[in-house]
Amino acid sequence: GMPGYRFWNTGDEHDETGHIEEDPDNRVKMMTKRMTKLDTAAKGIPAGEKVNFFRSSKEQADVTLVSWGSTKGPILDAMKLLERDGIGVEFLQIRLVSPFPTETVKQKLADAKLMVDIEQNYSGQMAAVIAEKTMIDIKNKIVKFNGRPMSQDEIYQSVKQVLSNPAQNRRVILTHGA
Repeated sequence: GMPGYRFWNTGDEHDETGHIEEDPDNRVKMMTKRMTKLDTAAKGIPAGEKVNFFRSSKEQADVTLVSWGSTKGPILDAMKLLERDGIGVEFLQIRLVSPFPTETVKQKLADAKLMVDIEQNYSGQMAAVIAEKTMIDIKNKIVKFNGRPMSQDEIYQSVKQVLSNPAQNRRVILTHGA
């Protein structure tokens, strides 16, 4: 805090007019109201703002890449290199985390031959969210967490590495630029 000042904050619920209220029935009412807003938002957000789906020209995809955020550009570039090698590639870009587009993600991943999660963090956080929301476990992960962006070449080489033995679940850690 600041000397001579007081800050008062409460974790209690408020009523419809914003006044503090500790009544448990009001708590249930207000929480239900908040969660209903998420449902309403989920229905009103256009599909293209929830996910993007990119596909190579090959009829059947050999691999489905799943990611979010700043990896989009290098993934799209790596897809061109993979397609040049005759590999069919799909890319599901998650754009909205809450409310999570559960049904859309389930639908897009339902027929995936091989899934690879690509993320700029240690644990594959989006893959964990996908598992929680859809019960789909993406076993192959390409991660980079050294503070440097992923490159198309890193993604290209790593996807090829995963494809070299698809039965083996892999966690590829990228370190270029370290």
